[in-house]
Amino acid sequence: MTKDKINSIQILRGLAVLSVVLFHFRVYLVPDNADRSIPDKLFGWGAIGVDLFFVISGFIMVYVTCNKPAGLKTSLQFIVNRLTRILPTYYIILLFAFLTSGAMSIFHYPDKLANLISAFTFQPYLSQPAPLYIEDSGMYNIRWTLNYELYFYLAFAVCLLIKPRLLALTIWFIAPVLIAFSLTSTFTLSTEGYNFNSVISRFLTNPILLEFGLGVLAGHTYFYLKNREINFSRYLPFLCLTIIAIAIALGYLKPYSVFSAVAFFFLVLFYALQNRCILKYTPQFLVTLGNMSFSLYLVHNPLAGFITGKVEKMHPGAMHTLPGYFSLLIASLVLAALSHKYLEIKLTDKIRSLTRKRVSPGQPV
Repeated sequence: MTKDKINSIQILRGLAVLSVVLFHFRVYLVPDNADRSIPDKLFGWGAIGVDLFFVISGFIMVYVTCNKPAGLKTSLQFIVNRLTRILPTYYIILLFAFLTSGAMSIFHYPDKLANLISAFTFQPYLSQPAPLYIEDSGMYNIRWTLNYELYFYLAFAVCLLIKPRLLALTIWFIAPVLIAFSLTSTFTLSTEGYNFNSVISRFLTNPILLEFGLGVLAGHTYFYLKNREINFSRYLPFLCLTIIAIAIALGYLKPYSVFSAVAFFFLVLFYALQNRCILKYTPQFLVTLGNMSFSLYLVHNPLAGFITGKVEKMHPGAMHTLPGYFSLLIASLVLAALSHKYLEIKLTDKIRSLTRKRVSPGQPV
């Protein structure tokens, strides 16, 4: 395990992305336009992987910046590493999605053009549906989560400039709640958000951002327990799993829900603290899946749409079968593995190398 990675958390990432892929691909388990009640029962829960991703993201940001001094150098290092990690892969796969979904014809339709501009700039542009703020059926629709991710990167980088980091982050998360309450005289934890006229105002005050905050809290709780060598092995796993079981039993684990994120706070904390034990009993495949989770998350929908469109022109309905379902799943895993190796790792390393030379020759960024 490297210094900036807990492999048990990678397992959670793998489970999160797998749940999202199964959620999206459930439509291929039955013929097109057929009743989807059975696929919905099997995998309709899968969108909760997004909430888990957000909590993990907050945790990891705390983990990788622990013990780093406050200041401009740490802030720039963080934001450069994050952006070079996701933007090249994102834009290359966005190009693939663009070329395989109509390409130049998009420019003849104002709504499709607005969708493309939104995808390119990470700008939410529709008031509904919240918290997506983009068309659910639009091109590259999974990108909505990256709007929040990039915003939180910026927020976290700003807070890295300030010495009482936890205080700065706490204020950052509480301020939108207070502002929204002062303007609307209401308080909500629903990710339907507040009814502002501006979509940006809705986005910046949406309670789903608190899921990153729960991840930050999980990170600080993890270090608190580890640094004090508290014997958590007897009671904390039981407590965490009990809370998760209660959340499932009461039906609190729903997609895009702060209540789901609360349960995932305990799940992330449990996995982080029980890293060695979990790795001992978990297949290495899930760690690998977690490592390439970002590429799989980006590529599975546009690839499935492309393959289905090509195959079903010659063999109508062929992909909306069990063999079609598994072929799309395998194809997505293969392309994600290639993307992870050549885009996320090799291309990112090359870009970071160029960045280091331009920023400060001979000094790491």
